[in-house]
Amino acid sequence: MAVGGVNSNGLNFAGLSTGIDTTKVIDGLTKINQSRIDTLTARQTDIATKQTVFVALQSKLFDLQSKAGSLAKAAGGAFDARKATSSDPTAVTTAAGTAASPGTYSLTVTNLAQAQQVASQGFADPNAQIKQGTISIQVGTGTATTVTVDGRNNTLQGLADSINAAGGDVRASVINDGSATPYRLMLSSTKTGAANAITVTNNLTTGTGADVDPTNKVVQAASDATVKLGSGPGAITVNSATNQVNGLIPGVSLNLLKADATKPVTLTVTNDTDGVTKAVQDFVDSYNAAVGFINDQSTFDTKTQTAGILLGNPDAAALKNDLAAALNTVIPGATGSANRMSSAGLSFKDDGTLALDTAKLGAALSGSGGATVADLKKLFALSGTSDNPGIGFVAGSDKTKPTVATPYQVNVTTPATRATVIATGPPAGAIVISPANNALLMKLNGMSSSGITIPSGTYTPSELVTVLQQQINSNDALKGSQVAVGLDPNGKFQITSQQYGSASSVAVTGGTALADLGFAGTETATGTDVVGSFTVDGKTEAATGSGQLLTGKSGNANTEGLLVRATLTGPGTANVTVNQGLASRLSSVLGKYLDTAHGRLKTVTDTYQKSIDDISKSIDKQNALLQEKTDQLTLQFAAMEQAVNNLKGVQSQLTSLIPTTTR
Repeated sequence: MAVGGVNSNGLNFAGLSTGIDTTKVIDGLTKINQSRIDTLTARQTDIATKQTVFVALQSKLFDLQSKAGSLAKAAGGAFDARKATSSDPTAVTTAAGTAASPGTYSLTVTNLAQAQQVASQGFADPNAQIKQGTISIQVGTGTATTVTVDGRNNTLQGLADSINAAGGDVRASVINDGSATPYRLMLSSTKTGAANAITVTNNLTTGTGADVDPTNKVVQAASDATVKLGSGPGAITVNSATNQVNGLIPGVSLNLLKADATKPVTLTVTNDTDGVTKAVQDFVDSYNAAVGFINDQSTFDTKTQTAGILLGNPDAAALKNDLAAALNTVIPGATGSANRMSSAGLSFKDDGTLALDTAKLGAALSGSGGATVADLKKLFALSGTSDNPGIGFVAGSDKTKPTVATPYQVNVTTPATRATVIATGPPAGAIVISPANNALLMKLNGMSSSGITIPSGTYTPSELVTVLQQQINSNDALKGSQVAVGLDPNGKFQITSQQYGSASSVAVTGGTALADLGFAGTETATGTDVVGSFTVDGKTEAATGSGQLLTGKSGNANTEGLLVRATLTGPGTANVTVNQGLASRLSSVLGKYLDTAHGRLKTVTDTYQKSIDDISKSIDKQNALLQEKTDQLTLQFAAMEQAVNNLKGVQSQLTSLIPTTTR
């Protein structure tokens, strides 16, 4: 008996005893099982290929959804982009956000913000010894930095190094002015603005070294930037602690570089039409990439007689039709000169992809076609109108449905409020502020202020209102949160957060000025969010309030994602009409296909995956049957080979018993 190899049972018999090729015989007997496995594997590969194609298509659709989203936004999208230019970029540079309104503005920079610099008296040697002790340095109302001077750093240069190592709001250096005693310690504030002067508490009094006076000379005074908007008696002048001015012109940031009171600078804010053109071109390119992919995968090669993966696929065909239908329509609510895609230079090619006539789009954006940029925004974006100025349309999502015959009714039952704290008692007629009573501590919208310092002086309550508001609003620790300070009907100071809703909070927590302002230090208040709902065809759809914003809840049949702003001071209603532009309609279609929970493409890919998994189970089952049959046949042939081999042994023994005949 010959052993030809090893299988799962240990041995593979080559059939040498019988002369039969057992391996070939077993392969023949199990061929039908292997054929079933090969058929299942080929089918699984085909399904996996289709799944891969749909995953690739899904990726292109996500990109299209992103590009369409830029055009579909009701606020902050491509059509809201602004561009700002300065007539003198050496004096003022500028940038405009989506909140900026197109227009021309005249600015005059009369002063730049500066950081204070002070210097000590002169020394002949930067390494000459100075007195020891402590020195405390503070910039404005910021945290004071204290440096200890001892035998290790009691030189002018040693003091400068120690101040820098402490990491406060000043930088120290030793300068050389070229005089007989040229070396001076110079302190430079890292913060600009008149309120950020350097204050030094000098306790360097011990030892035999020289006295040092860090504020002996004011090299540069701390000053605010001053900008005048407009000209003539009606011009508005504003001060800024920095050379970056925000808020003077809504949505526009200014970077002041040079002051010249005799030279106005013209600032021009325009619609960013170049940005719109690029956004539309990007949209077209992305649309064509998706539709072109479907086209490429739906062809039939007559030479190879092979069909594309998506040829005849109903899901791909339905998707292509739905995308085209979203664009090939007239937009209700849009002007006649901009109510269809041809108004923006868009048209369909024979293969279903888009063509863009950039010259026609440019003409539309310039207004020469009778439409405005706002009209083109309605053509593409989700837009809305309200019949109540106290309730305005803000935005919507791809799940917000357009109104059909009847507007959506917005019901505001409780308007949003701001947090306001009122002093316990009224102040005296004249209020004298000095370093002994000039500090106020408070919390605003969840942030704690650093020390708010009121400049020394004698004020009437109305004068102090203005000063107090300015000092609170310029406090660095409050990170731009703003308040309005006033007097209530009883003459008490009141501080109101400019933010609305439950995130609005004001608390007066301490400070030496409390008694003079009439505060006890325990005053606190929190605002409330708007409360309301939507009514659609007589049915109520729930909404969530955040500040003044009312948003349709997830799952609403019509108003999911609908966002309105209620500036009312009491309950009220409004009728809001919602229109879907081309890009907004397309975004809604894509949302139905790409929804990660219930989208059509997820259903398709999940179905393919289930088929792949089911076939894998069938292949595993067939492999197990094949192995079982192979093992069984191997054992049977091994037994046969053993029996034949035993018979041959008996034959040999019998042959040996036959006597040999000699002739």
